[in-house]
Amino acid sequence: MLRPSLLRTAARRAGHPRQRRSYALAARCLPATHSDRRGPTSSSSAYCRYGTSRGLSSRAKRDYYEVLGLSKGASDAEVKKAYRQLAKKHHPDTNQGDPDATKKFQEASEAYEVLSDAEKRRGYDMYGHAAQDLGGGGPGGPGGDPFESFRRGFGGGQGGPFGGGGGFGGQPGNEQFEDLLNEFFGGGGRRRRGPRRGADLQLALRLSFMEAARGVENKAIEWHDVGRDGRRGDRRSVDVAVPPGVDTGMQIRLSGKGGAGDAGAPSGDLFVQIEVEPDPYFDRDGADVHVDLELDFADAALGATKDVLTLDGIVEIKIPPGTQPETKLRLRGKGLPVMNSRGRGNQIVRVHLAVPQALSPKQRELLEAFRADAGEPKTTAQAALDRLRAFFSG
Repeated sequence: MLRPSLLRTAARRAGHPRQRRSYALAARCLPATHSDRRGPTSSSSAYCRYGTSRGLSSRAKRDYYEVLGLSKGASDAEVKKAYRQLAKKHHPDTNQGDPDATKKFQEASEAYEVLSDAEKRRGYDMYGHAAQDLGGGGPGGPGGDPFESFRRGFGGGQGGPFGGGGGFGGQPGNEQFEDLLNEFFGGGGRRRRGPRRGADLQLALRLSFMEAARGVENKAIEWHDVGRDGRRGDRRSVDVAVPPGVDTGMQIRLSGKGGAGDAGAPSGDLFVQIEVEPDPYFDRDGADVHVDLELDFADAALGATKDVLTLDGIVEIKIPPGTQPETKLRLRGKGLPVMNSRGRGNQIVRVHLAVPQALSPKQRELLEAFRADAGEPKTTAQAALDRLRAFFSG
């Protein structure tokens, strides 16, 4: 049986006044010795009755299988798994001031207490809640302790889901349960028994488009340390190796470059969040890049060879005769490097037709001659209008 002093110790480590109060209530619900397990002490009876007999009377109880979200034929492993999930979600000390969560925690604990015991489960399957009302006692019954199911459900005693009384890694049940309390309410991990590891840090690194495309061997990044008391500390810097092809939202991890740990403990990690600036010429789409190319009427009609800027420099691209506006031409392998691959994306060239705003006399003469020779082309709308006119005139 877990000693109430262990609960009070975990409560002091958690530090929050509401957490200390809730642990004190839990401790009062636990008998002080093994011989007291026949019934609750007088100081605990009011709290325990409210949590079980009054709060979850037979008239208001839901089906235990429904409480745990299981079918009647669920295995023991499924019962334990379902209870663990609900207990973590609804534990009173992770839901301060939420009576509904407390009620759900107690309800799940009562259901687990019955369905995890083969004899009680057989009685429940035959007679329903009446079997528990007649049998009484136990952590799930009137005056019982919902935290007993919590300890058993998380391996704190014999019959837990990790088997035996050793719990996590063979720890004694009381020690293991104290670690569990620390995990829930006192710091997000197992009990600390030595120097603390340094904190992980996260910093943003802003890159130009070309730096992201080509990569940077040593990109310096600087920041100021912040002590555990919140005070600003010394300035630090580190060189970051940026691989080619990174994009906004990607993250680089530098192991051991975070906050300093206690004496004898390792430093934390530094996580560098990448932000890539947009480029006025290249438009990125994953590993592909898009660029615009303006053509005049003669080049689009007759075809031409044009220079195009790529990530590797200027290359020539052939414009086929009769190229239409908004045509897309592809330069294979001229895009960005693909992360974790040797491949590269493509460069897509979007063709736009440039119409001159001013013409020389010679240009105008030639274009007028071209128009007279080609005749005025009819659009689809003009052709449809001519058909309507012929229909009504005929």
